[in-house]
Formats: sequence, C-alpha cells, structure tokens
Amino acid sequence: MIPYAEAGRVPRVSVLMTTHDGAAFIRDSIDSVLAQTLADFELVVVDDVSTDATPAVLAGYGDPRLRVVRPQRNLGVAGARNFGLAACRGAYIAAHDHDDISLPERLAVQVAHMDAHPEVVLAGTEVLLRMQDGRILPTDHAPGSSPALLRWMLHVDNPFTWSSVMIRAAALRRLGTFMRREAEPADDFDLYHRLLGIGALARLDETLTIYRWHAGNTTYAQAERLFASACAILARAYEPLLGAGSMHAARLVVHHLTDRQPVRDLATLERLGAVLDRLLAGFQGIYAADAAALEQIEAHAGRVWWRVVRSAIRSGLPLAVARHVACRRLRSGFSPAWHDVAVSVAVGAVRAMGIVL
Repeated sequence: MIPYAEAGRVPRVSVLMTTHDGAAFIRDSIDSVLAQTLADFELVVVDDVSTDATPAVLAGYGDPRLRVVRPQRNLGVAGARNFGLAACRGAYIAAHDHDDISLPERLAVQVAHMDAHPEVVLAGTEVLLRMQDGRILPTDHAPGSSPALLRWMLHVDNPFTWSSVMIRAAALRRLGTFMRREAEPADDFDLYHRLLGIGALARLDETLTIYRWHAGNTTYAQAERLFASACAILARAYEPLLGAGSMHAARLVVHHLTDRQPVRDLATLERLGAVLDRLLAGFQGIYAADAAALEQIEAHAGRVWWRVVRSAIRSGLPLAVARHVACRRLRSGFSPAWHDVAVSVAVGAVRAMGIVL
C-alpha cells in the first residue's frame, strides 16, 4: 500500500500519542508505530510542554508520517488528548501512550476487524505486560470477549488498555466530547462507558500491544485520584442496576476487583458478594443477550467471584470458602478445580495461625 503522504490524501488511521517529559521511553514507542505493516497512517504526537529531552528526540525524526503539535501551555492528559484529536485526520483513531509498544501487525489487524464489523466503534487488543525488571507477563483477561461480555466487564473492571484501542472518528464526533477533564485520570474508562451508548465495543484476542509497568504509570503516580474517578464512573453506571448505595458498591468493586486488593474480613466479603450478585441479576434483566453471551457473562462473574474468595482465603480467611458456596448465582457459571480449593483453604488455615509461608 502506498503511504498517504505519497498518495496526496489523508490517512485511514491517525495514531494519537501524547507526551510530557517522555524522553526515557518515547523513542521505542514511536519506532514501534513507524514499523507498522499498515502504511496508511499518520502519527500525531502532542508534546505537552516537555521540559526534558523529548523535543530533541522528536526533532530527530524525518519521517513524513510523524506530525508533532504543541499547545502553548501544559494541558494535562485529557486536555492534551483533546488537543491532539483536533489535529487527527484519519477515519480511525488509534490510541498510544508514549511509553508503550505496538507490535507490527497491530494497526492492520484492527483496521481489518473494524472494516468487517461496522457496528464496532472501539476495538482493543490483548496485551503483554513489561515489568520494571524486564519480565514479560500475560494479563488475566478472559478470551473470546463478545460485545455483551465486554459491557459486563466494564461494570466490574477495565478490560481495555488505552494503548491498544482503536476508535471510529465518526463515533467520537457523535459523542461531542472526546476526553472529559473532570474524569481525569480515569478519562479513558469514562470514554469506554460513554461509547457503550454509541455502538459495540470489541477486544481482539491477538496480542498486539505491550504495556510498560513503571513508577511513572498513572496507576502508581495518581492512585488516589484514579480510584476516586473510577468510583464516580462506576457509581453512575450502577444507578439503573442498584439504585441507592451505588457509590458504596463502586468503592468495593474498584478496590477489590479492579485494584485486586484482598478482602480482609468475612463481613466485607459478604457485602462484595451481595453487590456482585445484584449487579449480575440487574445486568441480565436490563441488557438483552443471546444464550451464548449470557453463558459467557455468568462464567466471567463466577471466575471473578472465585478470584476474590480465593485471595481472601489465602490471605488468612479459610472460612471464606463458605461464602463462595453460599452465593449460588455467582458460582453457577464457574466451578474452581477441587485441588485449587483444597490448597487455598490449607494455605489460609496456616496463615490464620500466624505462620508466614
């Protein structure tokens, strides 16, 4: 395919990357985009008033597909993304943080999927995690994510990695507002929920993105703000399902499901189980789905519930296994292996006695 710059036309894909003092990582990130097998793209980099060597790194590229835009003042993450979107010309917008990596086939595979599925307004990919010590780890995402399952997942976690998503520009125009600053730093999570009202969301099983874990990640650097923003977003989503108590439910879900913090007492575990049970029942009552999708949703809810109970058991609450058995709806779609249950209870019993393993 002839690159858009040579053909004298706008690109099919605009890759949107924002950066502020990203010199430590941005070269690898840009190189991964410029190495894509799909040639018909532009890379729009918003340099949000960097004070390190980022401008020099950007100036070192002579590739016509790379366009650098600079606001007059620092806009922050959401503001920089909005600023960059105004410069994007493609029919598809591919998100990309300055510290992550896109594998060579990423854009080609996503464009092919979205071309074949006009109802899909956003498509993410599976990712690998590159840890600070160099290890490469998989995620715990469930495979085969249908649009109905992803809608459910967005009520209990964030199933998307920002650097893996591609969005239809037409869908963003329908929304009117790309990133809402009041939702920062969970502005991407807020966007996913708002897009549910526009069309279907998809996540491809192919691993096409590498996410870097490091001390500068928003998860670490802005943990308290991220928690508060995510809770506010989920509380709004829970209101039609749960009514009163939506914020309390959201705080439980974000702390223990999204942030993976173990439950430390049986009373909290019981409350969390009741929230998940009500969410599942309410979701099934409001959102129509075929039998196969319902089976996926129930299986996912069951796996999530066992993951929470297992963590509580192994943290020193062996009696938590009784809570798992008591929540019939949640365990109906998934049964843990008997040896996992037995080992978990044994580990929990030992830790309950104060023995460090």
